[in-house]
Amino acid sequence: MNYSIIFKVLSLLLLVIALAFSACAGVSFMYADSPIESAALETWICLIALSSMFSFALYLPSRNAPKKLFRKEALCIIGLGWILISLVGSIPYILILDCPFADAFFESSSGITTTGASVFGDFSEFPKSLMFWRCLSHWIGGLGIVVFFVAILSFLGAGGRILYSRESSVNSGGGLETERIRSGTMKILYLYLSISALCLLSFKLAGMGWFDGICHMFSTVSTGGFSVYEDSIAHYDSLLINWVVIIFMFIGGISFAAILPIVRLDFKKILASGEFWTYFLLIFCWGTLISLIITDDMSGETFGESITHSFFQTVSLITTTGFASTDYQSWIPATHVMLFGLMIIGGCAGSTSGGIKVSRLVGSFKLCRRQIEHAFRPKVVRNVSLNGRTIDENDATDILSYVVLYALAILIAFTALAIFEPNLSFQGCISALITTVGNVGPGFGEVGPDKTYAFMAGHSKMLLSVLMIMGRLEFYAVIALFMPSLWKKFE
Repeated sequence: MNYSIIFKVLSLLLLVIALAFSACAGVSFMYADSPIESAALETWICLIALSSMFSFALYLPSRNAPKKLFRKEALCIIGLGWILISLVGSIPYILILDCPFADAFFESSSGITTTGASVFGDFSEFPKSLMFWRCLSHWIGGLGIVVFFVAILSFLGAGGRILYSRESSVNSGGGLETERIRSGTMKILYLYLSISALCLLSFKLAGMGWFDGICHMFSTVSTGGFSVYEDSIAHYDSLLINWVVIIFMFIGGISFAAILPIVRLDFKKILASGEFWTYFLLIFCWGTLISLIITDDMSGETFGESITHSFFQTVSLITTTGFASTDYQSWIPATHVMLFGLMIIGGCAGSTSGGIKVSRLVGSFKLCRRQIEHAFRPKVVRNVSLNGRTIDENDATDILSYVVLYALAILIAFTALAIFEPNLSFQGCISALITTVGNVGPGFGEVGPDKTYAFMAGHSKMLLSVLMIMGRLEFYAVIALFMPSLWKKFE
């Protein structure tokens, strides 16, 4: 294990957080005439100094670390990195709001993992700078997920060889080529910034103020879900703003590897992307069906409002954003089942969204179909392809093992949460787990779109926080940290 490169990358992550805290301090300075904001400004300055100091302390002994990154170090960096950022990100909540550590860690983990679940239902005591940090943490986490997964995790198994873009490459020694990683990362960064700028401009033209627009841009592009209002996007009561959010949530749920061909009008690659078209058809069919159901059921809404709310919630939940344009729990139970299924599926692989991913859904279906056919035609050899590439046996094992691991994690956590929260309903318990592991945010029952996780005990919040991080990193990077073989000097 090359500890020096791990410390070096972690020091850079702390530097990024210091820069983010600097932006929050800038917001605090702009609104310093408020007593709450004036007190918060001092806290941000202390946090900038603290995170910079720790960054320097990690960088100093590791500044001469080798540039080659191996799989073990990559997994370690990703797992430790998200845990470290979640811990550091919780400090502003503790110092500014004087809230318990479990609440602060839950909120921070929810932000960095782009989950959007919250323990806060009243924002009256929130300074604008802290509200800015909540949404900014989404944007940082969304960018980090795409960069790490496309540039690094695409070569670490977990279905990566078939699910993620091959922007970087592995040499025969198992290392990742720095130049290819840098090239792929810069492409993703430019695309992410471009989409963010376009989203912000669209919000401004739709009638949002600059502060609201920036915060909601952070949450929309990253498919996070934090809002500056307790009633989320429903606060604006604007169909135009709803459709702007729908469009950019939809984009956020597409693989960045698939967005590039769309931008270049490369129709051959667009048509070959089975994952993209499955994602599109799921949204179109589910949104249309839900709109027909709620149009008959909701007599107080116009047809245009029903269409908007149905597609808004469909896109919001399949992309695991978690924004709410209305209280979907008030819809009839049939829609709850449909929306619950979308929470489990999630968006496209290599995007900022969570869930199992559409690629794994399509891949698992095709593999199961092949096995069923093999039961009565054992001599037939049929290749299974996904996104124009053939799924080999290693990819098939990776895909199916992830689905099994996802189910086992839900089953074990379900038992633990039921013990921790004996009065939590079955609906609330299972949806709390699905929405945290899948990084969705709101669920059903006690954790519905108009409710928070504040009622839960501290240990329950810590459990769900860990599940958010595990789900965001697709389990492997966190579970691997507890395997002794990872820390050995030689493989």
